[in-house]
Amino acid sequence: METSLHRQLKQHYAGGPAGRCEVTIGGLRVDAISPDGQLIEVQSGPLGPLKSKLTRLLASGHRVRVVKPVVLTRRIVRLQSPQGPILDTRRSPWRGALLNVFDDLPGLAGLMRRSPACLEILGVAIDEHRVARRRWPGYRVLDRVLVDVLTARTVECPDDLWSLLAVNLPDPFTTRDLAAALGRPLGFAQRVAYSLRESGASRLVGKRHNLRLYSRQPARRSLRGSSWTACRG
Repeated sequence: METSLHRQLKQHYAGGPAGRCEVTIGGLRVDAISPDGQLIEVQSGPLGPLKSKLTRLLASGHRVRVVKPVVLTRRIVRLQSPQGPILDTRRSPWRGALLNVFDDLPGLAGLMRRSPACLEILGVAIDEHRVARRRWPGYRVLDRVLVDVLTARTVECPDDLWSLLAVNLPDPFTTRDLAAALGRPLGFAQRVAYSLRESGASRLVGKRHNLRLYSRQPARRSLRGSSWTACRG
């Protein structure tokens, strides 16, 4: 079921509710077409499932922008039933970061090495609508609604991924170095290292004991892309 968050972003990039959404191009269904003709794919979950579709669209000469919302803050809206009314609302103490995009990036990272596709990462605030249920975790998420876009980052070439990390690393570095610098678990650092390597932002240069050594690749020139403008409703 499509969330309000997904629908709101589609409509924004299509130029508003009257824009071109859910359009078939070459037998493939795309989320939207921007006013300047760029194809838009909005993906809240893992990006890997888009790889086949994007490969075909890019091979046909289309310009494609993948929009990836990352939740930074959320308000919990508890409903009595799916139809309402609202019982209460509260701010969740949980906080996200744009860096979390690396949880969903590995499946698409290899395409970034050779394609002109643009990835736009949006840090969003949402309302999460919930209703109680007996099974764990004790609630069901009914909808996610966009409240605000707090920040945005455009990735137009592999080197842009480094700006999401904003850490100092030795050269070469290991996944343990990366985990320590980011303050994240080793498993997360391994996903980051994989994405950097597959995209061409870094390269494997050897091993230290049983750990792989990576080195940052020289920067490549970015393609020009549009930026986010405020979205509501």
